[in-house]
Amino acid sequence: MLDLSAPKKPNGSSAPSAFISDTDTAGFEKDVLALSLQKPVIVDFWAPWCGPCKQLMPVLEKLVAAQGGAVQLVKVNVDENPELSQMLRVQSVPTVYAFFQGQPVDGFMGAKPESELKAFIDKLVKMAPEGAGEGAGAPDALPPEALEKMMAQAEGFFAEGQYMDAMGVYGTIMEAAPENMDALSGIGWCLLATGDGEGLSELLGQLTPEQKQHPRLQGLQKLVEMGEAAQGLEDAAALEGKIAQNPKDLQAYYDLARQKIARADLEGAVDALVTLTQKDREWEEQKARRLLLDLFEAMGPQHPLTAQGRRRLSAILFS
Repeated sequence: MLDLSAPKKPNGSSAPSAFISDTDTAGFEKDVLALSLQKPVIVDFWAPWCGPCKQLMPVLEKLVAAQGGAVQLVKVNVDENPELSQMLRVQSVPTVYAFFQGQPVDGFMGAKPESELKAFIDKLVKMAPEGAGEGAGAPDALPPEALEKMMAQAEGFFAEGQYMDAMGVYGTIMEAAPENMDALSGIGWCLLATGDGEGLSELLGQLTPEQKQHPRLQGLQKLVEMGEAAQGLEDAAALEGKIAQNPKDLQAYYDLARQKIARADLEGAVDALVTLTQKDREWEEQKARRLLLDLFEAMGPQHPLTAQGRRRLSAILFS
């Protein structure tokens, strides 16, 4: 699980999802074959139930992001695209194919150690002309109505907990409109939700002073600061044990909520603070309510937990 209280790692060169996307049978020609005329494209065939897929995908994403656009990673869910999988003779997952100039040029099956994956990607990068990744594959400028539609789709994916799908759409928006801070912040919230602490640290660390003023990016930074402030508290398991032994230990509820924030378990934090407020609205001069409101502010009105949490809090305050 993501630890917001952990020390930050050095900044990366780009947002991890800028050169990572999803495709399906209908989009394969455009997203893979056409794009491979400009730079190598790695296609990762995976399935939600596949354990090795879950090991392979984050490493591939990290290594592709480190190339800064010289290579693209496109992911295909075989359960949702059986015809495409059959056409390309994918017999097991994970299966990885590399395409360049419209043709498959390399590939492998099963999870691989990071060193082998790096060598695989380095080999592909050397195939392309120098600088092929610079601006390659970026979609043409999209009209405002198209961007608005894509943002709505991404927000819908996020609200449904489909964070990788949301990141794919946000990344596409960023390629067409690099200045779109709503999409950039959306990527950050997906990184938080999926527990990618390194990716979130990289994203926040490379923001310009102007970008840091965006409300949703400010909210992410606020959560990081709240997580750092929780250092030194008892761990969540110990606090939950205290509550089990003494349900009236309101300080334990409060500390548990702070630990939940530090571990990016925002739903757990809201639950603990709402429960505390229900037990004693005025505890420590409404300390729980104030932290809960700070959490709502950091998450922002777009986050599904904000509306849910506010309704629960109102039900307590006006009961």
